[in-house]
Amino acid sequence: MHKPIVMNKLLVFVSICALLVGVGCKDKPSEEPKKPVKTAVVEKKVVKDTTDQDTLKTNTDEEPTQVDQPADKYFLIAGSFASRRNADQFMAKLMGEGYQSIVIERPGGPNAEFYKVAYKAFYDRNEAYAELKTARHSEGRNDVWLLVK
Repeated sequence: MHKPIVMNKLLVFVSICALLVGVGCKDKPSEEPKKPVKTAVVEKKVVKDTTDQDTLKTNTDEEPTQVDQPADKYFLIAGSFASRRNADQFMAKLMGEGYQSIVIERPGGPNAEFYKVAYKAFYDRNEAYAELKTARHSEGRNDVWLLVK
């Protein structure tokens, strides 16, 4: 009596194992071939340096071309005056020291009534702040401040 039950269990066990082996050995579905990625080739045009001696010779009949540069936005202010006369005198003093100083007037806004004397101007923010830091550590320039237009 035990023999047919054991045989049936053994037969079921072998059948399940064969089924699992058969499922496990099945070929995996093949992956779809990948599509090639299109890449663009960008050619960088090399421009010859224009500082050769030959290019320094200019024709006097031609007008020089001006390159539009962005306007300065950051100004190192060395002094601020209520009187235009005092601002002009201080500007002349700075110019005598070799700075290209200017007097800045603002038509409105905070401190519009003062004439600010700038001795350096910058377009680049990082450059302006670096120069401000350097100027403040220099002797006699610890009161310099930055005006942003």
